[in-house]
Formats: sequence, structure tokens, C-alpha cells
Amino acid sequence: MNRTLWLSLLLINLTGVFLPCAQAQETAVPAENSETQLPVDQAAASSAAQTSKLQRLEYIQKILTQKINERSSLGERIEAANEQDQSDLRRQADDLTNDIQQLRTTLESIATGGVDTSLFTIQDTTEESNWREDVALIAQPVIDSLKDLTEKPRRLKELNDTIALRQQEIAVAQEALSNLDPAIALDPQGELGKSLGRLQKLWAGRLSDAQSAIEIARFQIADLQGDKPISQTVFEALGDFVTGRGLTIVLAILVASGVYFGVRFLLRGYRKSLVDSTEAESRTRYRLAAYSVQALTFVLILIAVFVVFYERGDVLLLGLLILLIVGLALGIRHLLPQYLREARLLLNIGAMREGERIHYRDLPWRVESINMYTVLRNPELHGVLRIPLAEFHGVTSRPSGKDTWFPSSRGDVVLMEDDTLLEVIDQNPDTVVLKYRGGQLMSVPTTEFYAKEMTNLSRGGTFGVNSTFGIDYQHQAISLTSVPKILRDAIRESLSHSDLNDFIKDIRVELKEANSSSIDYWIFVTCDSRGAKSYLRIRRSIQSACIEACTRESLNIPFPHVAVVRKSQ
Repeated sequence: MNRTLWLSLLLINLTGVFLPCAQAQETAVPAENSETQLPVDQAAASSAAQTSKLQRLEYIQKILTQKINERSSLGERIEAANEQDQSDLRRQADDLTNDIQQLRTTLESIATGGVDTSLFTIQDTTEESNWREDVALIAQPVIDSLKDLTEKPRRLKELNDTIALRQQEIAVAQEALSNLDPAIALDPQGELGKSLGRLQKLWAGRLSDAQSAIEIARFQIADLQGDKPISQTVFEALGDFVTGRGLTIVLAILVASGVYFGVRFLLRGYRKSLVDSTEAESRTRYRLAAYSVQALTFVLILIAVFVVFYERGDVLLLGLLILLIVGLALGIRHLLPQYLREARLLLNIGAMREGERIHYRDLPWRVESINMYTVLRNPELHGVLRIPLAEFHGVTSRPSGKDTWFPSSRGDVVLMEDDTLLEVIDQNPDTVVLKYRGGQLMSVPTTEFYAKEMTNLSRGGTFGVNSTFGIDYQHQAISLTSVPKILRDAIRESLSHSDLNDFIKDIRVELKEANSSSIDYWIFVTCDSRGAKSYLRIRRSIQSACIEACTRESLNIPFPHVAVVRKSQ
């Protein structure tokens, strides 16, 4: 009938022994002066505490006796009632039985000092095993430890919420009783009088239950607020941690360190036993041994830490370690295919291998070393790339052979498609810096520069300057004999009197074609690569020498002719 009461009384079982009442607190001995108090004062304080405890037991026993009497009265009414009323009365009797059981449990807990009575409870062990319950059982110590951190604030909040709720119940019950009093004062007869009497008794019981619950909650709040000072609690907690769980963690770290350094010492000895650790085969064997030993080391460390936690009997740390192992096992199950692919690459037996050439981000690279972060290098670029191994899924390398790595090197002179002559100042994985003749600099993204069409004048040792020159058809008679020699000698003489003479390797002049208005000659000058910066100057010098020779030898230089035909009438 009174469901609200047993919820409040249940909190008593969770908190243990109550604090002494106000009278006992006034006579209690302060902690800092306990050593100087007389035995008489200590005896008085103990007697006051026992008196306060007895008063609380009498209060709860009074409520318990009242509930038992109410249940007995209900039993008599059930026997005399009809079937429909018996159903309602039995529900009320069940509620009273639950309240009585809770009151008896509370009375026992206070009288015995809050001892753990679960040891004397027979538990059913015939239930079937459930893996979810087993996992929850392993995780329970972790959850309990987290709950302990906030136990006191949570209990205070619950008790304050209980008091606030019961105060609302008291207000409602008082209002209901005040509304019933005028009708009952008129002394109605018959069934109406009985109904009003039952309602008055019901609401009076609710009011009493709420007041009792508030009183018990206040006892519990006083008990919590009368705990040790926070400084003493922290000091004791630190001491318990250092001598308990802290020592366990230190032992686990020492054991794990011993396993780790011991295995590394053995691996170092194996590496020294290799004939030549720089050879590809030796590197592969060492890498296979290294990664296998790392995996074995991890397993041995887990086993060693597990043994330490088990021998020390630390259920919390043992539960955390088991949860960690289970989480790792579940993660490895999903990531195992990816790990196998990466393991093949790490062992240098996959599709991409060290020392070979790959095409990555539109540029060629040489695989310097394969590791969790693979190092890529282009010999012609200043700098390297460190790329996560996971990005090389599906990448295949090939032997580089004698292939060029980049169309230019630092200091090279390149001729672009539009006949622009540029000098390469710097080139790195991001940009290529180019210099014009006037000294201005231009930066181009490396991938864009790599895709351009250009002529590198600095590679190969030599380069050629190609030019065309034409004379008039009136010199057709000597166009195959004298003119080529005249032009070749003029070009050689002109270049020999300049600072370009050291760069000239060969000069060739040949008839190119009989054009519409001129006889054209193909002129090709082979130069040393050191004169690459003078490419355009050499081309201009060729034209200047040819014009000078024509002037000296009275050779006419034609100009474009337009033939006009007049149609007869």
C-alpha cells in the first residue's frame, strides 16, 4: 500500500551505520584532540552514540509494528470481503509485505552495524552460462571502480532528491486531509462515512510515510557529511594506491621492460651474425626476423603483465587487460587482410620493392626504404617524401635501369616550346624555380613542369642550333658550289672572333629547298653544352654572318614576291 516508504528505507542498507544525532555530535571527540581527551569523555560519547542508535531502532520498530498490524487488519477484511474486493485487498497486502520485509532488513542492518549479510544468502548456481553475462562479469570491477569515484556525490544527490520528492508528497497529503476534514466534521452516516474514513486513513498513512522517509534520508545525509576530511581521505587513498595497485603497476612495467630489452638484445646479436646486412637478401632476412620478434615481444609482454596482475590479485587491472586483449582481437579480425598486405611490403616481397622505380603523384620516384613511413627519393629533386605504407596499396614498382628521373637538373638550360630559354635554379618535390635571361625568377609546380615539352641543352654534351637563310634566284648558277662555302666560311669567321669560339664543334651549310622566291639553305651549328646559355645568341650570329657575307660577295637577299596576272579582255 505504501510503495514510497520501502524505496527510502532501501537507501539505509546501502549506507550502513547512521551518524549519531545532534546530541551525540556535540559530545563527540574531535579528531585532532582525540589523544588528549579523558576516558570519561570517551565513554560519554560512546554512550550517547548507542543511545542515538537505540532511538532510531525504536523509531523503525514502531513503523514496522504499525505495518504488521495493518496487514493483520487487511487479512481479516480479505476473509469477509467478496471476490472483487479480495483482489484489491490482496494487492494492498502484498505491498505491505514488501514494506515489512524492507523494514526488517533495515532494522537488521542498523542493529548489526551494516555488516554484509550476502555471505549468508544461498545463491542459485544452476543457471546456464551466458557469454554476455561473462563479459559483463569481467567488466564489472572496472565499472565499480568508476562508480566509487562519484559514490558520495551521487548518494547525496539521491537523498536530496528523495527529500524534495517526499516534501511534495507531504504538501499534497496535507492538502488532501485539509479538504477531507470539513466533510468528516459533518459526521456523515452510512457507506459515505466509511468511505471518507478510509480515505482519511489512507492519506494520513501517506503523510506519515513521507515524513518517516524524510527523517531517514536526513539521517543518511548527516552520516555522509560526517565523513573524514578530504585531505585525510586523499592521503589514505594515495597510501593505499602506493602499497597496492601502484606497486602492481610498477612491477608490471619492470617485467615488461625486462622482456622488451631482453628480446632486443637477442635480436641485436642476430643482426651482427649476418654476413652483410647491406645486401638485399640479408636485409630481407633481418627484417623478417625483426618483425616476427616484435610480434613475439608484444605477446610475451602481455603474458608477463597478465601473470603479474594475476599473482597480485588485482581484479580491476586484470579486467582492464582482458578487455584490452579482447578489443585487440576483435580489431585484428577486421584488419587482418590489410596487415597481411602491408606485411608483404615490409618484408620487401610485395609488388613494390626497395631500390626500384614507381610512379607516384605524377612523378617518378625511387623507393629508398620501406617501413611504416616509406621514403621516396628522386635523384634529381632536392628532398624526399615520407608516405604512410597504407597509401601504396596496388602500387607496383619496376627496375629503374638507366631511365632518366627528371627532364632537367639544377643548373641546366632548357628551351621551351615557345623558344624561351630558361635556366633551372632549383627543383624539389613541390616546385621548380626557373630563371629568365634578365634575372627574374619563375616558380612552376613540379608535376606541371614534368609534363611540359622542352629541350634540355645541357645534357648530352652538345646541342645544335638550326637556322635557314635564302638568296635570290639570280645566283642560281653558283648556288650549289660557291654559296654554301661562302656562308660556312663567313659563319666560322664570325664566331671565331667572338667568345663563342670555344663552344663551336661543327658548322654545316646545305641546300634546303628551292622556295617560291628564294633558294634556301639549311645551316646547322653543333655546339658544346657549356654554351647552352648562348643558344639564341648563336642563332642571331648565324643570321648576321650570312647577311655580312651576302653584302661582301654581292649576293642579293630576296624578299617575298607577289605575282599579278592580268586577264586579257
